Amino acid sequence: MIDFKKLVEDVLMLVMQPAKAWLFISRKVDKSTMTNTFLLPLIAFSGIAVFIGKVFGSGFEGSSFLPAAVRMVVVFFTMFLSYYLTALIIQKFSQSYTPATAKNSDRLIGYSMVVVLLLESCLGLFPNFRIIAWIAQFYTVKIVWDGAAVLMRINEQRRLLFTMVVSIIIIIMPLIIGRIMSALSVNLF
Repeated sequence: MIDFKKLVEDVLMLVMQPAKAWLFISRKVDKSTMTNTFLLPLIAFSGIAVFIGKVFGSGFEGSSFLPAAVRMVVVFFTMFLSYYLTALIIQKFSQSYTPATAKNSDRLIGYSMVVVLLLESCLGLFPNFRIIAWIAQFYTVKIVWDGAAVLMRINEQRRLLFTMVVSIIIIIMPLIIGRIMSALSVNLF
């Protein structure tokens, strides 16, 4: 069962106090806990927000439900695949740092996607805020920077490069996969 109060607390702490949030996260052991109680509910929320935004944006026309449902599925799979592909890439990349960093890379990616997922939800409901969302997603860099120090234990000299690579992949991967998924879904309706 998902504890929505805990989910909201985790999201707010990651966004408002990332360094403190990473201290709490570093004490958690289980990766599946992050996936089941944090990442998947946020991905589902993003998809639902996109669905609601599409339906309300088209004025509840009968023909708006199928495109809204397709877009919801596209967003869900885009975010889900983005997480797994980014985690795979970063796991390979982080092995050059230390073996300990590779095992925590999944949690770093999952929790660091909070900004991307929240912005996807906001854009689903309010599509006119695209420019603001594009700028706001660079806050991911701050979250990854703090996570690299606390969770991954990367030293100061290598943390900047690590942070930039991880942040860029977290921001770019949903864009690439989203374009591919959107192109594949065009012929569905």
